[in-house]
Amino acid sequence: MKGLGGWIGGVFEGLVDLVLPATCAGCDEPSARALCEACRVALAEALPQRTRPDPEPVGLPPTYALAAYAGALRRAIVQYKEENRHELTGALGGLLARVVRRAVPGGAVVLVPVPATAAAVRRRHGDHMLRLARAAARALPGAAIARPLRALPKADDSAELSAVQRARAARHAFAVRPGPAAALRARLERGGAAVVLLDDIVTTGVTLAAAADRLAAAGIVVHRTAVLAATQRRRVPEAATQRRRVPEAAMQRRRVPEAATQRRRVP
Repeated sequence: MKGLGGWIGGVFEGLVDLVLPATCAGCDEPSARALCEACRVALAEALPQRTRPDPEPVGLPPTYALAAYAGALRRAIVQYKEENRHELTGALGGLLARVVRRAVPGGAVVLVPVPATAAAVRRRHGDHMLRLARAAARALPGAAIARPLRALPKADDSAELSAVQRARAARHAFAVRPGPAAALRARLERGGAAVVLLDDIVTTGVTLAAAADRLAAAGIVVHRTAVLAATQRRRVPEAATQRRRVPEAAMQRRRVPEAATQRRRVP
């Protein structure tokens, strides 16, 4: 039944992907699919890398990201989260699965998506990270999903908070769900799976560190964190999006590469 459900979900996402989009979510070019071929190839060429916020918060597990939060990847994430383009679920979930495999090269994994608040779930018509976790699990044979945390209501939009305010808010962002946490501990005691915390973006890392700390207090060790994109603390100018052009992939020392390419040329 699990395999059948995954197959049906994949077929549905594929049908939505073919029917609904009029433009590519990554470059705004006309496209019959959620991502045009050039953006798909560019994102597929991105090599997940270890990333470290600066400063790196205490308790943040080793974190891996597909690319910098810029260019086609940034636009696709924003379209998925804020414009409810759920047809991107399969593509972004597959990319997240690649990050998980880079973080944990082999062996069983348990994926723990960072939970969304009830307000965010209502606004986005569902938990966006749970959807991505399920899509990622379909691309990772034997992967399981656990939900040992719940998100507590937020008083402010974290995007408008300073780093200090964000860290303070993160300490009170999550609560443990006793039943799912106990089930996950039992699973880990039976077998040696790696716990991977999932999120879409890492900025300061304090949210991920807080989630990992809350899980550690419940007896669950988070081995790795996997995200789609990492923001840059220093101002990094985003390559301009031009018609029929997506920025070239670039990687610098201690930076996460931006996934991008040109529509007529793949590096």
